[in-house]
Amino acid sequence: MPVISALLWSAVVLLLSYRFYLNRIKRPLNYPPGPAVRLSPLQDYALLLLLNHRHLQRAASRLAHFYRTKVLGLFLAGLPTVIVRDGEIARKLLTRRELDGRPDLFLARMRQKEFRLRGINFIDGPGWKDQRWFFLRHLRDYGFGRRSEQYEQEMEKELWKLVGQLASGERYGYERDFMRDGGAVKCPDVFLVTLANIFLQVTIGERYDRERAKSLLVAGRKAMLFARNADDYGTIFTYLPWLRFVFPFTIKYSNIRSGMMGVNQLLETIIDKQLQAFDPNNPRHFVDVYLREMQNHVPQRNETTFQYDQLVLGLADCFIPSTAGAAVQLSMLLERLLLNPTVVRRMQKEIDEVVDSDRLPTLNDRVNLPYTEATIREGLRIDTLIPSGIVHRAQQTIQFEGYSAPENTLFLFDLDSVNNQPEVWGDPRTFRPDRMLDEETGMLALSKDRSLTFSVGRRECPGQTYTRNVMFLIVATLVQRFELLPLQSDRLPDLSKRQTGLMHGPEDFWVRFVPRRTSGAADQ
Repeated sequence: MPVISALLWSAVVLLLSYRFYLNRIKRPLNYPPGPAVRLSPLQDYALLLLLNHRHLQRAASRLAHFYRTKVLGLFLAGLPTVIVRDGEIARKLLTRRELDGRPDLFLARMRQKEFRLRGINFIDGPGWKDQRWFFLRHLRDYGFGRRSEQYEQEMEKELWKLVGQLASGERYGYERDFMRDGGAVKCPDVFLVTLANIFLQVTIGERYDRERAKSLLVAGRKAMLFARNADDYGTIFTYLPWLRFVFPFTIKYSNIRSGMMGVNQLLETIIDKQLQAFDPNNPRHFVDVYLREMQNHVPQRNETTFQYDQLVLGLADCFIPSTAGAAVQLSMLLERLLLNPTVVRRMQKEIDEVVDSDRLPTLNDRVNLPYTEATIREGLRIDTLIPSGIVHRAQQTIQFEGYSAPENTLFLFDLDSVNNQPEVWGDPRTFRPDRMLDEETGMLALSKDRSLTFSVGRRECPGQTYTRNVMFLIVATLVQRFELLPLQSDRLPDLSKRQTGLMHGPEDFWVRFVPRRTSGAADQ
């Protein structure tokens, strides 16, 4: 009996050891290098949190340096995950259709009231293809990513309102939260209403007056709340969803959830208002076109396209980057300009030589303002808004660079590392707009901009052209009309205090806009 018992116990130990080897040590054949042992239930996600919980992409970068690899292989709570940190490899992979998939992240489900997968950015399959095509095809008709004289005129009116607001100070009660005397404003809040109105002009053909724009500020702040509490790895709730019921995780969960519901609430209010005067025979704007498609579309079994909640989340996937995302990117660029006043003076000189003082810069001036455009591109490069992009899923086993990753492997692209590769940029951590210019002509050299800020391939940011246009107009207008100063002359931005959630960016900070000259029709 003792011998039999010993044999049985030995067999149990061997089985448990083998299972431990399979789940915690064994790696797929030709899988990229990474940690050998995975002890925690979260596996390598726990290791990332331990290394740098504020910036997960930097934790992954430390591991990649340790293993001396540009392609890191991890396991996040049992999910094989590959992190690509090289620009050349990233470009090749991002254009492969096998990687067009998205995983079923709990973070993506938290965005919808009944925890359903909706929208554009976090879905895949035929539904994603249909929605992406429809949104891009019809938004372009109203100025999204395409030149439109009427739309640009409306944008100019909105920019004049921003100039007047910065020059004259707060007028309505809600503006006191982000405006003070002396031209002091809080970033990113000060940009939220302007950016939301520019987006609404595309989607519903109208904008909110300053008097009634508080709801836009609230929704923009909600979008910020979501973006600051989520992360590009899906958050811990994707791997352990039950933690949302455990304090203190309930706080982060509530912030993510309430942030997204706040954005959806604004969009539902806007859609419901448009429904009241909807005429399928005379669509007025993009929302009407989508409502007409909903009316005409006959859904197939288990199909989730062209329905009310899909419209809400599809608009939310555009609204968040167009408002909160652009506001954060503008704020990071303002920090860089505060730290580099000679760049501002050179931009002002260039703009003053090209643009008459009685008007604002337009997209037609862009070709003649190469240094201004180069400064914006350099800001987009050095301060990557979404450091790891949005996670991809391998829809089949994929071979690349001598490695192999099984079906359903998650792929994250460390865009922050790609945009700051020393072998590509030389001095990547130096803010130097001249790197985007041709040395001989001084004109913009697009071939020199090898950044991957907006990704590439079919999953690239659909709002890239729109974002570049809006940022150019806002930055050129601010630099033309104002001197940019810190709130206190002895306190410059501390870039080390930035945080990374779904988006990378600064904490709220104050800056002063002091008028350079009379702003003309500053409050149209």
